[in-house]
Amino acid sequence: MAPTKADTIKYSSLTVLVLQNCSLVLFMRYAMTKDRPHFLKTITVFFGEIFKFSVSLILACMEEKSIVKGLKRIYHEFFVNWKGTLKVLVPAAIYTIQNYLLYVAVDNLPAATYMVTYQLKILTTAAFTVLVLHRRLSIQQWIALLVLFAGVVVVQYDQKMSNEREKMAANALANISTTLAPTTLAPTTESLLNSTSNSTSSLLPKLGRTENSILGFIAVLVACVLSGFAGIYFEKILKGSNVSIWIRNIQLAFPSIFFAFIFASITDRKTLYQNTPEDPITTATVWNNMLTGFDWAVWVTVAVNAFGGLVVAVVIKYADNILKAFATSLAIVLNCIAAYFLFNFRPSILFLVGASGVIAAVFAYSMYPYKPSHQAIPTDAPKDTEMQPLKGNTDEKA
Repeated sequence: MAPTKADTIKYSSLTVLVLQNCSLVLFMRYAMTKDRPHFLKTITVFFGEIFKFSVSLILACMEEKSIVKGLKRIYHEFFVNWKGTLKVLVPAAIYTIQNYLLYVAVDNLPAATYMVTYQLKILTTAAFTVLVLHRRLSIQQWIALLVLFAGVVVVQYDQKMSNEREKMAANALANISTTLAPTTLAPTTESLLNSTSNSTSSLLPKLGRTENSILGFIAVLVACVLSGFAGIYFEKILKGSNVSIWIRNIQLAFPSIFFAFIFASITDRKTLYQNTPEDPITTATVWNNMLTGFDWAVWVTVAVNAFGGLVVAVVIKYADNILKAFATSLAIVLNCIAAYFLFNFRPSILFLVGASGVIAAVFAYSMYPYKPSHQAIPTDAPKDTEMQPLKGNTDEKA
């Protein structure tokens, strides 16, 4: 049997989602670890929102099959139904901060560790689902959330121990290279020392870009809380709305552009608005400062991150929870494999145990949703059925 159009879209979007999840983290990690001029993370968020706004604008017009009709529909949703636009300002601001925190997290955690830890967003989303939407979770889902939390704790503990071992090794090699005197050693020993010094010098630059695993974990944790709250809030305001998903993305992205620039102006104001007496602050100066450190890897990261949100919208519409869980798990596995070859990532037994627990929890949470225990039986009257008076009582009244 030939696959239907819906099946083709579903599996294609899932494939793209797996590739996007995996490639985004790898590109972010590559862009921030390669020896290049420093770029501003806040500005990548700013350009990402511009990309997202532009693509959503094109897709909204394509959905209406007319540029004029598409622009009229966008105008109507923005200015006629302005209350709906005001409602999305909250998630727009939250997503702006969340995207910045994810850059901070990737900058301080290995790609594989970040991928596993970021699955805590399932836990935070579940918590807000219960608290805000008053939905119930099954026993299996609660157990899955506990396993998920335990798996992340194991992975983070392994990362902390790994960082401590690297620091101890670097300090030991540094002490050897500074305390031994090459002139008093035999030639063979001197050559050995030179090789040791070379290995030390090759290790220290790598560790020169110090990773703070605690900062990375806090950034992921706060991003997961923001993601859970914004997602549930967005779902709540969209309930019963028939607005196109692309127009909703435009409503989200447009204010996010301004939020991102304001956030960048506050956080990186010294870098953005730096000048000399001979070179006063101008628009061209600010623009050049914004693009400092931007190369092909940074632009690819910005584009992949922006298109990721659009892909998720398609997956939500066409794919079920089990397939989304499979896509997430596959992305974690592929990311670990890629990090092994690209970033010399060597997973320990603890990491493998924790990551396996997280993957199992993702599947279990998706496969066992809550189902009401009460099932209607044939003698139960339907909810909307009005009770009729008894025939005997009717006759007596007559």
